[in-house]
Amino acid sequence: MLYSIRMRSAKGGAHENGGHHISGAERILSKEELAQTASELVTRALTHSKGCADFIRITIDAIEDDAIVYKPALDVAITKSESVTDGLNEAYRLLEVSGIKREAVQKALSTLHSQPENMRGALICNAYTGERMDTLGLRGVRVSRMAFAEPAKALEHFAKEGHTGVHFEEALVLASKVLSYPGILGEFCVSDDPDYAVGYVSYGNTYHRLTPVKELGDQRGGRIFFVKPETDMDSLRRYLEETTVLITIESI
Repeated sequence: MLYSIRMRSAKGGAHENGGHHISGAERILSKEELAQTASELVTRALTHSKGCADFIRITIDAIEDDAIVYKPALDVAITKSESVTDGLNEAYRLLEVSGIKREAVQKALSTLHSQPENMRGALICNAYTGERMDTLGLRGVRVSRMAFAEPAKALEHFAKEGHTGVHFEEALVLASKVLSYPGILGEFCVSDDPDYAVGYVSYGNTYHRLTPVKELGDQRGGRIFFVKPETDMDSLRRYLEETTVLITIESI
């Protein structure tokens, strides 16, 4: 049996009580790995570049084998631009490949940046108009319960291709789960880590890393999922937040 372990941390109290989000992470692993992983996640919350958390919540759930869904990893592409403007323009161009209007992306980014602080989850926006479709405020939709099906083999596979680091691993897994939902046409993510100027877009079968998409030192970030107008929001939320998805690497 596998277990889902999830960490959320904040400074100034719990998120629900107005605490400022510091870090979040999760893993799906065996019982024998739980103790060490819990320690690693607590250390991450206490040593993050956004500050030292004073609220840390660890949640652990057992996962039945028949509740697991398997989905393939997205292909990986990388573009390095000369400036933030160039990086953002490349993001707009790539999302247009999946029929997401440039004006919709710009409107959705404006909505994201107008929030009083960084959102804890994702904005869900109409792919054609950019209108926000969820009603969850700063909470947004929090994608959860996902991991590589064979983590060690997956990391070895990507290391051979020159892709390493926890940011890459977590982003690819999340993007692969998100794009496996049929109503989602694409995603745009900008890291909220002030020391990390990389973002990504995902579309079709591709996870595309982009740098830079913001200036170093900028703490603003977040993620936007662009969906078809007729998307069932309750179904989307159940899949992204509650369904356990393990990501496979087909060439392994």
